[in-house]
Amino acid sequence: MSPDELLRDLLQRAGKAGLREGQLAQGAGLTPQGLSKAKARGDLRASTLEALGSQLGLELAWRPIRQDTEAAERLRAGRLFDLGTKG
Repeated sequence: MSPDELLRDLLQRAGKAGLREGQLAQGAGLTPQGLSKAKARGDLRASTLEALGSQLGLELAWRPIRQDTEAAERLRAGRLFDLGTKG
């Protein structure tokens, strides 16, 4: 997800949790105006995203863009249920 997408997701989650944007911003050490400017730019520092997310019990984490597991390879090859056993 891009920083802009992360911010939109955070704001949506905050709304569902009953937090207004100003409350979320202040809880993360930002001013409501600072959050508004970040929304307009569509860009935030990772530390700011982390602080906002912590207000909702969320944390930033790296994850692989693509996972090449054995099951995923079998699925792509059309052999998901082929376990290599032939009778």
